[in-house]
Amino acid sequence: MTMNDSASANNRPFQDYDQPSRFYNTRLSPRDAWFGATVAAWFHGLGMLLELAIIRNIPGVSATPAVISATVALMLLVVLYSRRKTPSVQLASIIYLINSASVVTVLILTNVQFATLEGNWVPFQAAKLGCLIAAMVAPEFWVGLLSILAYCLGSVLQFEFFFPAEVKAQVSAAEPWATLAFGLAGVLSLVYRFRRIQLEQEVARIQAQSFAIQRLASAFLNIRDLMNTPLQVIELSTGLLRNRNQPPKPLLDRIERSVESLREINGVLVEHEKEIGWQAKTQSKNSPLAGDSTPAGVKPDGSGS
Repeated sequence: MTMNDSASANNRPFQDYDQPSRFYNTRLSPRDAWFGATVAAWFHGLGMLLELAIIRNIPGVSATPAVISATVALMLLVVLYSRRKTPSVQLASIIYLINSASVVTVLILTNVQFATLEGNWVPFQAAKLGCLIAAMVAPEFWVGLLSILAYCLGSVLQFEFFFPAEVKAQVSAAEPWATLAFGLAGVLSLVYRFRRIQLEQEVARIQAQSFAIQRLASAFLNIRDLMNTPLQVIELSTGLLRNRNQPPKPLLDRIERSVESLREINGVLVEHEKEIGWQAKTQSKNSPLAGDSTPAGVKPDGSGS
């Protein structure tokens, strides 16, 4: 491999993740995604317990959907805690979607009952809260967006097409616009959150790349110093050999030792080349510019926090 080929190989990984990426492709670390799904499951379980407490004071509202949903939340929490040592972004996203689907189902089944039987019912409060929670803890952008749309549009469609006319007349005149406003706020908050995460990961990538370049520069300076002595020996020995008809064996031995030293130095160069290439590939995988992030807390040595 020539020096030009080596430089080209080293530069290629850095050029790869200089390509721009989109915030919605930003990936959280497995632990962060797992934590978000766990928080959502806790919100779900505690929310269903509060729902049951409210239902006890409103005769006629079925408690069965809330009980089943609370059981689903408990099962999800068991899975989350049993797998907490081997977290996965994909599994966290699946759990989060199941969690959201369970909550939305309960709300759809009980909204009309609450609106009919509770005179002071405030429309779709739980759905509005769900939009904001999804923006804060969703493990992936698309998962959060789907959850927000389910909470928001599910309530709006139910209000428009499934609420009896007399019930709709009793509901606040602000609906369904108030619910749509919460849905929009949730989407904007979700965009802001993942955009901020993308920038944090980009800063970490740049810091890691800068650290790798500094190490490479330091290594080349050390190598330059190490190569000076063998080169001087070869130059002097070559000059002496040119003035002799029969080169003496000691001079040839010195040249061979110098060549061997240069080979060792070349080995050091190869090791540093592999190290920089590995760091570049690691940062490329974890960087938002490569479309697959990992944790925002990437350390300069290429490890995660």
